Amino acid sequence: MHIGIDLDNTLVCYDRVIHRIARERGLIDEKTRVSKAVIRDIIQQLPDGDQKWMKIQADIYGPLIVEAEIYEGALDFIKTCFKNSVKISIISHKTQYAIADPHGIDLREAAINWLQEMGFFLQSGLRFQRQNIHFTDSREEKIQLIDSLGCHLFIDDLYELLSDTKFPSNVVSILFDPSSEQNFGGQIICRSWSEIHKVVIDG
Repeated sequence: MHIGIDLDNTLVCYDRVIHRIARERGLIDEKTRVSKAVIRDIIQQLPDGDQKWMKIQADIYGPLIVEAEIYEGALDFIKTCFKNSVKISIISHKTQYAIADPHGIDLREAAINWLQEMGFFLQSGLRFQRQNIHFTDSREEKIQLIDSLGCHLFIDDLYELLSDTKFPSNVVSILFDPSSEQNFGGQIICRSWSEIHKVVIDG
């Protein structure tokens, strides 16, 4: 079996760092729920909200990714997959540089460094292979890669990708939605990595 996993907001949790910098910039108050989805919706309603949100994304995916966390249960899921000889590929739609900061740091390199810090490549950690981490410039290219790599199952937080008409029909999809704000008929939805474990490993 070959499982593909998205990176941002599926493995990488930015909720706390987004809440901190949005609060520091006066875009939300301290009572705002610590949730990327909630904070994004608030900011995008502000004057020039889209630009403000794009700047936050450039920061969290770049220099501030060091503050990001990994979702609880994700490492245990991947370890269990490896023990059961399940192949894992990380497939991320991530441009090399942020649109809001085209001369900033390399976002892909920043992501690799974060995975390193999380123990993905360590011999004492997951011993993940760099060749199984893929970045694409567009959603269409990501879908094509999911198909060409032969994934049997793909996990992503973006419903728009999983429901795209070009998404391969032979690939089982799981929508990862920890915010519990999405409810799409016919789509497998998991609110946590422990739920994903139950569906994929125990199910």
